[in-house]
Amino acid sequence: MLIGSMSRYVLPRSHMLLLNRAGALKSRKVFSRSSTVMWPASNIHTHPYVGAKKFTDTENDYAREILLSSIVAAPNVVAALRAPESTQQFDEIIDWEPLSDRELLDQFHQVVEICARDDELCISDERFDSFVHSFVSKMPQFDEEQLVETLKLLVKLGPTPNINTRNYSQIWEATDKACLAKVPSWNTEKLLFMADQWYPLRLAKVGKFVGKAVFKISSKLRKLNKDDLVRTVFYINLTRVPVENMIDIELNLKNNFYRFDIDDLAILCMGFFKTQTPIRSVELISKIYQLTMHNASTVKDISLAAILKLLRYSSRIPHAQCMEQFLTVFTPEVPRISLFCCLHLALLGSDIHLGHQPCLEAVIERFIKDIKLLRLKDMERIAFAIAQNNMTHTDNRDITLLSAILDEMPSRIDEITTYPKSYLTLLHFLTLKDVYREELITAAFEPRFLHMTYGRNVASAGREVISLDGYLRINLRDGGKYSGNYFPEKQFKIIAKMTQDYIPSREYRLSKSDRMLLEILETLQKRHKFAHITHLLPHYQRPDVALLWDSNQRQLLDVASRCPKQYSGNILSRQFLLKDDSDRQELKLISIVAGSWNCYIRGQDRVTGGFAMKLKQLRLIGFEPVVIPWYEWPINSEEAMDTYLFEKLNPLLEQQ
Repeated sequence: MLIGSMSRYVLPRSHMLLLNRAGALKSRKVFSRSSTVMWPASNIHTHPYVGAKKFTDTENDYAREILLSSIVAAPNVVAALRAPESTQQFDEIIDWEPLSDRELLDQFHQVVEICARDDELCISDERFDSFVHSFVSKMPQFDEEQLVETLKLLVKLGPTPNINTRNYSQIWEATDKACLAKVPSWNTEKLLFMADQWYPLRLAKVGKFVGKAVFKISSKLRKLNKDDLVRTVFYINLTRVPVENMIDIELNLKNNFYRFDIDDLAILCMGFFKTQTPIRSVELISKIYQLTMHNASTVKDISLAAILKLLRYSSRIPHAQCMEQFLTVFTPEVPRISLFCCLHLALLGSDIHLGHQPCLEAVIERFIKDIKLLRLKDMERIAFAIAQNNMTHTDNRDITLLSAILDEMPSRIDEITTYPKSYLTLLHFLTLKDVYREELITAAFEPRFLHMTYGRNVASAGREVISLDGYLRINLRDGGKYSGNYFPEKQFKIIAKMTQDYIPSREYRLSKSDRMLLEILETLQKRHKFAHITHLLPHYQRPDVALLWDSNQRQLLDVASRCPKQYSGNILSRQFLLKDDSDRQELKLISIVAGSWNCYIRGQDRVTGGFAMKLKQLRLIGFEPVVIPWYEWPINSEEAMDTYLFEKLNPLLEQQ
C-alpha cells in the first residue's frame, strides 16, 4: 500500500524541522558516543523525595505500596522525629566537636527546619559546612535508632540539585557507611527494615548498604517466609543486580506458590525481569499463567505489566498452550487495561511465533482509538507484532493503524530525535506491510540524521536499516515510486556482511536450518551438477540455493560461475547475474528457500511477515522461489528427500 507517493517534492516543514534538529544536536555533540549530556539542575529531583532518578519510578512506588501493607515496624528501632531544642544560629562560627551524638542530631533537625522554611536555602550553603563535617565524623558512633532518625531527616530535607550536592552527599554517604558496618550484626528483619528506610531517598542503587544487605540475605532465600522473600526481591529489583543463587527464589516460589497473591507475584516477576533472570521451571511458569488468568478481571495494570514482561521473557515452546489460553482469557480485558499492558499482550507470543488473532485485533482497535497516547517505542513494537504475525485483518484495520502511525510522525519530532533508532526500526516494520511515506524515509536516510543516530560509525547500524534500504531498491525500484535518499552503499555492504550467516559447511557445527539447506544442495547434486548456495538478498540473514534452468537444453547451467566469487554485498538480481542474457526467456532462475520453524506462525502454515517479504523480493529480482517447509522435509531417508524435492521442482522445470 503506497501512501503519499511522489516523484519530486519539497520536504514538509515538519521533516525539515527534524533534519534541522538533527543538525543542531550534532553540532552540540550530544550524539557522540563519548559525549555526556549535561542537564540543567532545575530538571533534576522534582519529587518530594530526594532521588537519584530524574523521574519518579511509578512501578517501584506501586510495589512499595504493596509492601507497606504487610510491613510491621521492628520494635525498639523506630525513632520519632524530635523537635529542635537548640536555637543556635548557623551563621555564627561555633565549635561543633564538643556536642554529643544526640545534640548533633538535634542540630540536624534545626538544619532541616531552616531549609524547609526558606526555599532559597539548601544544605549545600556554606554556613552548614562546619556542622556537616562534625556530624559526619560522629556518624560511625550512631546506633540503629539514630541512623533511622538520620534517614528520616534526609527524606524530610527535600530535593537537592542532585545526589552529589555538597554536604548532602557527605551525610548520605556517611550514613551508608555506618549502615554498611552494621550489616554483619543485623538479622534479616533489621536489614530489610533499614532498606525500607533507604527507599524514599532513591539511593538504593547508588549506595552500598542495600546491595550488601541483599547479598547477606541471599544465603537463606530458600527458607525466607513469604513477606521477607517479596521484600528481598523488591530490593534485588531496585539494585538491578541478580544474586548468585536466584534459583533459590524460584524454588521458594515454586514450593510455596499458593501463599502468594497476584501482587506479591508481580513484585517477584519484577525482580526476575529487571535482573534479566528467566524462570526456568516449566511447571512454575504454567502456574503463573493460571494464577494471572484467575485474577484477569481484577489484576491492576502495573502488576499485570510486570507479569507479562516476565512471561514473555521466560516462556518457551512447552508453554504455547498456556499462552494461547491466557490470551483468550485476556482479550475481553483489552478495553479495561492500560495501553502498556495491551502492547505486552500483543507481544507475548512473538518469541515463539504464536499468533492470537482475536487478541491482536482487540489491541489494534484500542490503539486506533488512543493513537495520540502512544509513545514512539509503543508504535514500533505494535508495528513489529502486526508485521510478524502477517495476518489478514477484518477491513484492513491493521493498515488503518499503521497509516495512523505515519500520520503521527510529523508531531513526534522530539521523540524521533530522542529515539532515532526506534524511528528507523518503525519505518522498516511498516514496509513489511507495504506502508510507507517517501518523505519520512528520505529524511531518515539524510546524512545528518544518520550521523545523529549512529555517530561517525554509521556501519554500526543494524539489519533494520539495510532491510529498509533493500525495500527501496527492490520493491520501489520500478515506476518512479521512490526518488529520495538511500542508505550509503558502502555501509550497506559492511552491515550486510556482519549480519549474514556463513555459508553452511559440513566442516562446522550446523543448525537445523543449515543442515536442511545442505541436505537440499546434496540431494540436488546427485542428479544435477550445478547448484549453488549464496546470499541472493544480502540484507537477509540466511542464504538460499540458486539454480539456473535452461528450458531449451532441459538442463541446469552453471549458476555459480555467474555469482561473485567473493562477498560483494550486491543484490543478485536477474540483471546482475545474467547481464546480456537477462532477456532470454528460456533461462529461468530458481531459488530454493529453506523454511525453518521460525519462518512460520506456530500451528499454522502462514509465514511470518519478514519471510513473506523475502519471498516477494526474490520474485521481484527475477527468481522463482520454491519454499521447503521444515515440517514437510523428510529427514530420515535420502530417497524420500529426492522424491519430495523434485516433486516441488518439476512443475517449474517442465514449464516452457
